[in-house]
Parts: sequence; C-alpha cells; structure tokens
Amino acid sequence: MTSRGTILTARLTRAAAPMLLAALALSACSDDEPNSAPSTSTSQTPSTTATTPTTATTATPSITPTVTETASATPTPTPTKSTPPSSTPAPTVTPASCSASKAGAANTKGMSAAAAAKAKKILTAAKACDAKTLITLANADSTGMAGEKAPSAIFTSRLPQNFVALATLLTMEPTETFDGTIQPKVFSERYAQDDAEWNKVVAAGLLTKAAATKMRQDDGAYTGYRAGIASDGTWTFFTSGR
Repeated sequence: MTSRGTILTARLTRAAAPMLLAALALSACSDDEPNSAPSTSTSQTPSTTATTPTTATTATPSITPTVTETASATPTPTPTKSTPPSSTPAPTVTPASCSASKAGAANTKGMSAAAAAKAKKILTAAKACDAKTLITLANADSTGMAGEKAPSAIFTSRLPQNFVALATLLTMEPTETFDGTIQPKVFSERYAQDDAEWNKVVAAGLLTKAAATKMRQDDGAYTGYRAGIASDGTWTFFTSGR
C-alpha cells in the first residue's frame, strides 16, 4: 500500500508540474500590462499643458497699439491769426450822442414837394450832428450863413448849439414868402409883433423870455436863429443876428 501510494503521488506530481508552469507564465504576463500604461499617460500630459499659456500670452498685448494710434490721430486745432488794428478809428457821432437828436419831425406845412424833401434831408443830418452832410448841402446851394461864414465854420463840434437850433427851426411851422418858406414865422413882417409867435420861439428854446423882450426893444423885430428854403428846394439861408 505504501509503494502504491508513492507511485500515485509521483504520477500526480508529474502531471501537475506543467499546469503550475503555465500558471506562473500567465502570472508573469498579467504583471507586464500595468507597467506600460502609466508610461504612455505621463508623456502626453506635459505636451497639452505647455500649449495653453503660450496662446493666452500673445493675444493680450496685440490690442494696445490700436488704442494709442486712435489718440494720436486727433487733429491739432490751428490757432486763428488775429491782425491788430493799424490805427484807432475815429468815433462816429450817432443820434444818441448828438444834442439835437431829440428834435421832432420836420414841419413841411405849405412847402412845395422839393422844399419839403430838402427840409427833411437837412433835419436828418442836423439830428445826427452830421456836419459833413450839412456842409455838402450848404455848399451845393450856396446857403447864406451868419456873418457870411463858411458852412465848415458853422457846423463844427465846438458849436453844438447850431445843430440844435437848425433842427428846432425845421420842426416849427413855416410861413410862405415870395421865394419859398421861412422858419420861424415871427421872422416875417406879418408876425413880427405877434406875441403868440414870440412865445413860440421862447417855448422852443431858441430864446429865453428875457432875451426875447430885449430883442424886441433893441431890434424891433426877431433877429434870432432862422432858416429859409426856396420853392425849388434850394436851402437859401441859416443865420442869426441882424
């Protein structure tokens, strides 16, 4: 029984040996599989990580030059060149600064059309203290002036009362003569002793009450400011005195 068991054991041992070797071989193959997988995973990961920051870094600064370019393109305004005046212009006399500017409208009652037109033209110039126009009109008509003086001597800035007197006369009612009209009416022989007409020249400011009384006593008539315009429109005189 012992020798038989020994023979059986030996046979089982020889039969199991190939199977044990096969199991060991399979065991060796299964140990090689996990060792190769991490090697592949490790070599791929760094490559992907390296490309990400490179793209983000190069994209950001490319916009900056465009903003700077826009600011520098703003045009610089060209300064306006101002030319200083070569000389100070002479002040122009206006109706607001003329002492005769408050005179009323021309009284052309009984005047011819030509005389009325001339009266309005003279009054406009007198109310503006426009000496140049008055001198031109007087020279053109050979207008008689006080003391036979030239019109340029009568209409000066030193004699503003002449502008006032002339403007005042042309607002008063005229009276007819053989050669046109005269103002004021008291200058004519017809009204020379008319108290109402004397009061009118006083009210107009051409004379004071005392001066009017003395004039009537000394001269026997009105010898103050007066003006005449012929029917053809000629400015015949603007004078005062005897």
